[in-house]
Amino acid sequence: MNILYAVSESAPFVKTGGLADVAGSLPKTLCSEGTDTRVILPLYSAISEKWRSQMNFLFYTYVHLAWRKQYCGLFSLEHEGVIYYFIDNEYYFKRESVYGCYDDGERFGFFSKAVAEILPLIGWKPDIINCNDWQTALIPIYLRQEPAEFYGSIKTVFTIHNIE
Repeated sequence: MNILYAVSESAPFVKTGGLADVAGSLPKTLCSEGTDTRVILPLYSAISEKWRSQMNFLFYTYVHLAWRKQYCGLFSLEHEGVIYYFIDNEYYFKRESVYGCYDDGERFGFFSKAVAEILPLIGWKPDIINCNDWQTALIPIYLRQEPAEFYGSIKTVFTIHNIE
């Protein structure tokens, strides 16, 4: 089974709370049990050079967002048996803080749309996408707007880590 874990933060790369702890440990455990579990998150400026220097640039594309197209780079890094994908867009993610920006809705709308649009380009297809918290809540909606030939069999799960 292939699982894509979509999150807004993951230890050890970027952490503001418990979501990062879960995203840093659950995929690793699932991989150790034989599930091909991968993680996708934004490439924030808060991610240190230590990690950036180990990343591999995979490709770039443009994501359709409302009336415009936004640059989307994709980097990857394998850490403790888990492949991590990092969505790059400096306009949205090169910020002093991970959350609390005036345009957080648009930023994470872009992230969700980018996750949906890059899937056919990465050479790996998830059976399940585990969306985590409001920052990834649009992924299931965006998946339904994409061609059923590729996306039709992908299931989604939505996990809330902090009800507040």
